[in-house]
Amino acid sequence: MNSVLINAVLSSSPDYELLFKTLSWPSESWPETERVEALTAFIQGLGSILSDSDTFTDAKRQRIIENVESVIWIQCLPFLCKISTEAADGSMRCRESTAAVCGLVSACVRLCDRSVPGKVALSVLPSIQMSEEELPGPGRLNVEVANELMAALLPSLSADEHLTHTILSRVLSCIRTLPNALVSKITVRLLLNLLNCCSDGRLSTILKLIMDDLSNWHYNSRTSVVTERSLLCLTTLSDHLMRPHSDPDPRVNIQFWRMVQDGLTHRDSVSRKRALYLLKRCVALSEEEGVDTFPSQQGKNTLFKWTSDRSKLLREFWEDYALVMETLEENQVHVVRPVLNRIDTLIQMTANDSQGHGLLHPSWLLCVYQRMFHSENKTLMREGVYHLLALQNHLLCTFNPQFIIGPFMDVLSETSLFQRSELSKPGVSNSFQFRACVLLQLIQQLGSKHWCAVPLLFVSQALSKLPPSPLLGINGLTALREVLRCTMITHQVLLRGAAQCFLLKSVLSLTDVSAVTLDDIFSFLMHFRADESLCRGTQLWNQLCVWLSDNEDMKNSHSILLCVDMEKIRAAGDIRSTLESLLSPLLDTLSRVSTNIYLPVRKSDKSLQLMLQLLQLGRISSSQPGGEDQVVAMASLATISNIQKEKQATTHSAHTQKKQGPRQPPSKNWLKFAHDNEYFTFFYSDTEEHGPALQDWGRIVAHYMRDQWTCLSVLIKAVGIPESVEISRASETLKAALSCGVEALALLPSDLVLPVFTFTERVLPQLVHEEEPLCVDAVTVSWVLVQGLSTNAHDFWPALKGFISMAFHYKLLELTETRAPMLTAITTQLMELSDSKSGVFSMLIHHCCQMWMPTGQGSRNQTGSIFSSVFSHIKILTEACVYGPVFRRDQRLIQDVQTYVEQLGEECAANIAVSSDNRDDQLPRTCVLSFLSRLDSSDLEHQRLMENLITDLLKKDNDISKSKVRYYSNSLQHRVKNRVWQTLLLLLPKLREEFISTLLSRVFEAGFCSNQASVKYLIEWMMILILSRNPQHIDSFWDCFSMDHEKTKTSVCTFLSVLVHFSVILPHIKDKVVQLRKALDIILQWCFNHNFSVRLYALLALKRVWSLAEVRMEAEEGADGLRGVYLNTVSSFRNANKNWLRIQEHFFFGAFHPIRDFSVETIFYTFPSLSELADDEWIPPWKFEKLASFSQSPTCPLRNPASDLSQLDPGDWIQQDKSTVEERWADVQKKITPWRLGIQDQEPELQLVPQQRAARVGKLQGALLVVASLIDKPTNLGGLCRTCEIFGASALVLDSLRHVSDKHFQSLSVSSELWLPLLEVKPVELIDFLQLKKSEGYCIVGVEQTANSQSLQEYHFPEKTLLLLGNEREGIPANLLQMLDVCVEIPQQGVIRSLNVHVSAALLIWEYTRQHLTSSLSEVNSKLK
Repeated sequence: MNSVLINAVLSSSPDYELLFKTLSWPSESWPETERVEALTAFIQGLGSILSDSDTFTDAKRQRIIENVESVIWIQCLPFLCKISTEAADGSMRCRESTAAVCGLVSACVRLCDRSVPGKVALSVLPSIQMSEEELPGPGRLNVEVANELMAALLPSLSADEHLTHTILSRVLSCIRTLPNALVSKITVRLLLNLLNCCSDGRLSTILKLIMDDLSNWHYNSRTSVVTERSLLCLTTLSDHLMRPHSDPDPRVNIQFWRMVQDGLTHRDSVSRKRALYLLKRCVALSEEEGVDTFPSQQGKNTLFKWTSDRSKLLREFWEDYALVMETLEENQVHVVRPVLNRIDTLIQMTANDSQGHGLLHPSWLLCVYQRMFHSENKTLMREGVYHLLALQNHLLCTFNPQFIIGPFMDVLSETSLFQRSELSKPGVSNSFQFRACVLLQLIQQLGSKHWCAVPLLFVSQALSKLPPSPLLGINGLTALREVLRCTMITHQVLLRGAAQCFLLKSVLSLTDVSAVTLDDIFSFLMHFRADESLCRGTQLWNQLCVWLSDNEDMKNSHSILLCVDMEKIRAAGDIRSTLESLLSPLLDTLSRVSTNIYLPVRKSDKSLQLMLQLLQLGRISSSQPGGEDQVVAMASLATISNIQKEKQATTHSAHTQKKQGPRQPPSKNWLKFAHDNEYFTFFYSDTEEHGPALQDWGRIVAHYMRDQWTCLSVLIKAVGIPESVEISRASETLKAALSCGVEALALLPSDLVLPVFTFTERVLPQLVHEEEPLCVDAVTVSWVLVQGLSTNAHDFWPALKGFISMAFHYKLLELTETRAPMLTAITTQLMELSDSKSGVFSMLIHHCCQMWMPTGQGSRNQTGSIFSSVFSHIKILTEACVYGPVFRRDQRLIQDVQTYVEQLGEECAANIAVSSDNRDDQLPRTCVLSFLSRLDSSDLEHQRLMENLITDLLKKDNDISKSKVRYYSNSLQHRVKNRVWQTLLLLLPKLREEFISTLLSRVFEAGFCSNQASVKYLIEWMMILILSRNPQHIDSFWDCFSMDHEKTKTSVCTFLSVLVHFSVILPHIKDKVVQLRKALDIILQWCFNHNFSVRLYALLALKRVWSLAEVRMEAEEGADGLRGVYLNTVSSFRNANKNWLRIQEHFFFGAFHPIRDFSVETIFYTFPSLSELADDEWIPPWKFEKLASFSQSPTCPLRNPASDLSQLDPGDWIQQDKSTVEERWADVQKKITPWRLGIQDQEPELQLVPQQRAARVGKLQGALLVVASLIDKPTNLGGLCRTCEIFGASALVLDSLRHVSDKHFQSLSVSSELWLPLLEVKPVELIDFLQLKKSEGYCIVGVEQTANSQSLQEYHFPEKTLLLLGNEREGIPANLLQMLDVCVEIPQQGVIRSLNVHVSAALLIWEYTRQHLTSSLSEVNSKLK
């Protein structure tokens, strides 16, 4: 219609210059799009008239052409510059104006001289290379506008070969430098249009230039950005590159396949999709051509080959490969795992065939594994590692070593890779055949970043198991030293020590002795700590001695002792002569220390330090070092102090005479020793003259102080306080000693305070009543010091043990909370610390239980005094009964790995070197339960303790039950409740009958609460035991069935379960018949309850009780009636036969007997395992047997005499307390009419086209264009058609209009196709269709998750939006992704990765409608105002 109108205007108005002037616009204005389009139509109309030579003279034709050219330079280019300055906001006006002006330029250059398009292009080219941050200046265009203008000029430039190559070179340069968002637009609009405009002859040349440029770029810079942009260009050109017999053929280009492989393992999902798309296209092209593709110039590096005789086999293989790679994009393991068996097929294809040529290069397998390593799902990552480690050795040898050093080592550094069930087989496969350079790079990778303790431990263990081979030189030792110095410094002590042991074993088996010197070896050994790994007397030490036995002698403390032990190994070795030769220089230096004034200070210091190290390291590690060794160390340090004091004689004249020689034996009277020793004056002197002179002796002084306290603690422990000493003098000396101890705690380094704790432990009880403030001060200072050591695992545990022994002495515990509140606060802080540091609470409760333990030894008054202190700190026992933190997965893993290391025993030297206390999380419970097992029910104090403890435990249970926080299975709340009732069951046989009477109501109350299955079983078991031993309370039990109906809605199942075991209770009841009738009456009422579970429990109880009553009530009146009721009730449950069988087979109602099976094993091990509690809640009997304090009793044996329960599997019948909420009303669907006028008669309207039909009924039509040509399921298309029609889309594009007649389409569309314009565009035509819509100003929007995608809730849709929808399975093809202007993603919170395509489209269509509906309403409201 436009062309007809223009021709009419031109024929009636021959004044063309007036028309030019009328349609043009002032340079400072912003013309409407309609004016620009009108001028374009006018110039297009002139083109047909100018071709007619009879209409115009040459001069007039030239004048018109000049006017047309002036439109380009005067109208279009200035306007495009103006658009460029305002296009930053990306407004729709700029987009539409740019498309209109570019169309005008395209129409103008067709009428101008051939040189004009080139001039315009040369003026635009500089603007294309502008950076995103660079703002366009005067006369310059921004990159997007220049891109669109150049795309409009390209058809007119195809004949100019030189200019075409210039533009191509500039475009390839832009691809390297411009931001990602602009690269896609440049590639699609320029590169693709350039190829479309070229002839076949030039096309090959240009493609070869592009391929060579991309290949060289990727070869020189193989980074993720280069790969991403190269794949973008290749997928854009895929239709030109992937043609039969194309030249160039990318399949013979090895760099092309490297780009594809890098893309398959790229972090960006779009790049992976593009790479897989190119791979599929190459396979399809190879199958179509049917010729061999086996480039001989690549040799062993052939990444892709195709043989026509194996075409079917290769096609099936690549189909499997593509399926695996596509499936790995999913995050759900249950989706991926079924496809993993296809990897085995790929492996078989990778193996060499009979001719020695494999069909698949191993690097394709590495792409699969690397993709699994990069998965977001840790389980899938673990599957990839396990699958790789299971490969055969000959396949592993074909892998690129860089893969092992890079991706594989990266994934091994993930702590989440390791789990409890696999700790017995962790680490790297032992089948790797390492070369020296590869091993060196692997070790360097260990030190290049921070590795967590668990991965490093198992990688080190795997290295230690490599077969002996000379692979490590000086560089290898240096790299390992960096691992020891940097990577391990923050690891847990035991795990760090174990890793050191494994690394040292690796050095012993892998070091090339000919390439290193002894200095290198001992420089390396200096980084191994004796208190962590390299400890004398261990297997590792002996292995090192054997390894060094063939090398030269060495001279340092480690080397001297190693030489001694090496001589011991040799049969004829003379240790004395060896020692004399080694120590003679040392002895010579020491003999001249006090006589030779010219002896260098540094030499004397080094000699003294070497002597000290020999004395310290000379002792083989022992768990209980003797006091004689400690005294020898103290004497050695006293000698050093004498030497130091001689040097400082002029400054410290008051301290020149020693009152006690260094080798004087310990005094029998330690009070005189403590009182007279100058230690208390010398080291606590206030003189300020010490500082500069003593700065090099601080460490020695600290050790001297430590050993002084060691001697004092040994003396007071061995001798005690002599009775002959006056009490006043003893108290005075003790007070002075304790004061010095407090000062020592403030002065000494935190790792040297343990002897002070030991001494203070002996002194505090003697002074607690006379010097209470001083004692409190000592405890407070000690606790602050211990807290400061919490991050130093090596010194923390000994210090904590010493502190607990000191602070939690029974005499201090006797103090009330008002007199010593710090003990209560410290107890609370210890419990809080135990949540993050396993073993803290174990140490506290073990000490307290040992102290309070009833032994029957000693005086009764003293024993009673010690035990009475428990009542002030009963909270410790209460918390111990329910102790057991629920650790995070990473914390639990650390605990499991520590257990694994400890199980290695002496094989791992760290177990001997590191002092390891028992840090079992179950130790606090086993300790306190052992303590409770020794309580005597006849002792009033013991009874009082048990009753107070039970009261506190029931309060904990009640607090959890009444809290509004719902607890789940195996949660901390569930576990605490379970531990409470386990403890109550254990104490039940020891309780007084009077207390049980008060306890029973609390037990019944707990039965009404909502509990997990394991807790219910324990509560029911306790009810049965109480009623069987105290049958006088049976009436209270019957009253529970008469409680409020809401309260007993489903909790009545607990009480019905008790009646299932009524046979245990009945023998102890007097009126058996009466109670049986009472039981039957109650049970029958619940047999007709509306709740199915209640009826099922009632039926089981009825069966068991009736079996008891049938014999005893046979002669009773009404027995026949009861029998009839019973039979009718049972027959009514035939439809529940499956559940009926399951509940009868459940362990609690089948094999379990409440009295016969009452044992510690059943309570703490069997019941938790059968109740589906986590396995870390099961306490096996052997843990109690390890504790000497555990006391068995006939009423509660340790092990269950019957084995029936232990042979059962966990039951699958779980009681449910879920109340069903019935709602009478739900939200009612509201039907609306989405147009302004009602339809009176639809039949005449159906004869109109959809647009006319919609207009007749007043339906609004939007500008949204929905393209669904890639969707092939009729159901999705039908639903999409309905959604588009409801929200007023302008049209829906399908791949075929035949879908409309499909019954599945019609069932979802419900006649919406009658009211919506439908267009047909084949998938192969989509690129041209999208290019056309881009030129019309449409913004192409796709739903895809990419690195640059925008969130749906933040994106603002332009009015002219084209929504491109992807295929149901593959999404948007890779060759169309670069056509998108914007990628929009829908925010997700679930695990499933993608939505149905119709659902995704509906969300975007609604968001578009909402935005523009809101903006339309705003415009209407503003006009009304």
